Amino acid sequence: MRRSSNNEAEVVQWIEQIVLCQRGEQPVGEWLKSGVLLCNLVNNIRPGLVRTVNQQAAPFKQMENIRNFLHAARELGLEESSMFDTIDLYEEKNLDSVIKCIYALGGAVQTHCPDFTGPKLGIPVFTKGKDPSKSKPKPAAHLLHLDPAEVGAMRMELESLRERVAPLQETHDRLLRENESLRQRAEVDVPHWASQVRQLAEQLEEVSAPLASVPIGEKLMTVFQGLQVVEGGLRGMKGAPLREEMDELKRAFAQHLGEGERREEALRQEVQRLRAQIGPGADSPNSVL
Repeated sequence: MRRSSNNEAEVVQWIEQIVLCQRGEQPVGEWLKSGVLLCNLVNNIRPGLVRTVNQQAAPFKQMENIRNFLHAARELGLEESSMFDTIDLYEEKNLDSVIKCIYALGGAVQTHCPDFTGPKLGIPVFTKGKDPSKSKPKPAAHLLHLDPAEVGAMRMELESLRERVAPLQETHDRLLRENESLRQRAEVDVPHWASQVRQLAEQLEEVSAPLASVPIGEKLMTVFQGLQVVEGGLRGMKGAPLREEMDELKRAFAQHLGEGERREEALRQEVQRLRAQIGPGADSPNSVL
């Protein structure tokens, strides 16, 4: 099926009528690039076919929308030969194949979606010798071409996380060393000065005891009690401000590290899913990983 200006005009009109969104002056590639309109298109044909339509402007989210549309198109009975690669639309490498795919989808909808009573596009498409209701999508071999972009974007995010975590790790290690040094000093210095304060307090108590009944004796006893408080504080001093700083650093470090681990796990699951879709050829030289 050759693409013509009539095909493009018919495709645009069909989408506009179903999703109720006008293209305006936008080029067709820019209009469809995010994949949102395409997902809304198939959801209007068969509600719930695409469960999640990403509204974010992130490249891998928009490419996910396009991929979800292609999967939905298979569910609606479109043949693999009419599919396009995600980069054909996202990078506008082959908009002819995009128009061809949507035009063919219009025919498949007429055959496989008898309950859809909306606008029609093209002519019904019948597959000789096959039961459309039992047709299964072929392995998603085209994903071999689109995935490096998505995987590359995720890897860039992971590298950014690692770069942000590295300075936190260095600061964390430095504070551990400083804390150890302070702890060692505190084990020697704090007990020493606490002992000195205790000795002074005992001497003061001894001197002030006979004078307890006169005003100066009361004042000396007050000073003695203050020295006792100071001694208790010295013995209980464990570097609390430093601990608070380290706790805050540990929380920030754990947060960034957890985010990195979640990204890595998402990447791993995505690769496993793609391998499962691609089939036995996933480990060939042309595979993603």
